[in-house]
Amino acid sequence: MARRRRWSFLMPPEEHGFIRSLQDRYYGLLTPVGRVVLWSALAAGFLLLGGLVMPLILFFSFAVSALTVAIVVGLPFRPRVSLTRLLPPPVSAGDTLTYRVRVENTGRRTVRHIAVEERDLPPELRRVGEPPVIDALAPGEHSEVTLRLVCSTRGVYELGALQAASLFPSALVKWPRRSPGRERLLVYPRFTPLESLDVPHGRNYQPGGIAVASRVGESTEFFGTREWHEGDRTRDIHWPSFARTGRLVVKEFQEEFFVRLALVLDVQSRSVKEDALLEKALSLAAGMADVLARQEYIIDLFAAGPQVFHFQAGRALAHFEHILEILAAIESGERLDLDALEAALLPEASHLSAVIFVVMDWEPSRAALVERLKAHGVAVRVLSVRPDRKPEGLAPGELVELS
Repeated sequence: MARRRRWSFLMPPEEHGFIRSLQDRYYGLLTPVGRVVLWSALAAGFLLLGGLVMPLILFFSFAVSALTVAIVVGLPFRPRVSLTRLLPPPVSAGDTLTYRVRVENTGRRTVRHIAVEERDLPPELRRVGEPPVIDALAPGEHSEVTLRLVCSTRGVYELGALQAASLFPSALVKWPRRSPGRERLLVYPRFTPLESLDVPHGRNYQPGGIAVASRVGESTEFFGTREWHEGDRTRDIHWPSFARTGRLVVKEFQEEFFVRLALVLDVQSRSVKEDALLEKALSLAAGMADVLARQEYIIDLFAAGPQVFHFQAGRALAHFEHILEILAAIESGERLDLDALEAALLPEASHLSAVIFVVMDWEPSRAALVERLKAHGVAVRVLSVRPDRKPEGLAPGELVELS
């Protein structure tokens, strides 16, 4: 589903459902030449309101007749084709998605001048240029065309109708054939690259990192060897050392630790202005997650709004792409349920080394949660995306200033 949008009378015209529907039909059923003829007919009809002028009557009649004849004669040439999207990996907000569409003629006759395009697109996805045209396609033959969409906003979208329409023989109107298949399109948040991130370290560590993350072998690291003692396990004997010295030698292990971090995203947003700040926060979170995912960290992602969602990543638990998928699908909320966030976060505090907060607002209840985490030995960093509400009461170094 597409991300929730706030209605406003001042929003761009294409975001209003009725205007978007008219625009979709206008571009989906008329060729560029057909659009010129339509507007010429409308202009001539408007001028005729001032009085009947023979040249205008003739021009208006010609334009309307041309469109009418084009509609009638084009019906038999409606193509019978199958359409298949070949989608690449997701792109980030603001990027252009370029993908291929496979077109196969499933009919019994050659189809000509086939235009392929998307229909019923959400306002966050915009077509680039005029649709590509295949000159001719024999029965059973297939071809591929390239489509481009500008993805302005992160989210999870559904690509609806994919249309193939014949421009033959008039090149004024399109007789379409739509593909019934719908596909999911993921657009990641705009990425804010960070070369490095100063990660705080508290008093808590996550023991047995390998066992937690990958469940392969022991959750210990080979440390060295020592002489055999009564009660040692035979499977720990270091046979190469025994062959070299003739004495029983066993392997020593030390428990391995990985730092476990929590990234808490405040998704409270109550206005269009705060929606823009939330997108900035998610972009920053994507950059931080990228830095952390490339290091030996286990990451707990908490998305906190009216509900709290918890997702764990790091090592073999999940890939960075999974984090981006979560960030793409996050919905804003009118309020932040701090009780639910505290209930989800505090039981994990004894295993967390640090918590990084990305907050939309700052108030005493948020400050109290930070203090409770610090009392559990957790280091904190707070990043506020609101320049007008700077967090107060934090120790030096706990507030991260955004440039």
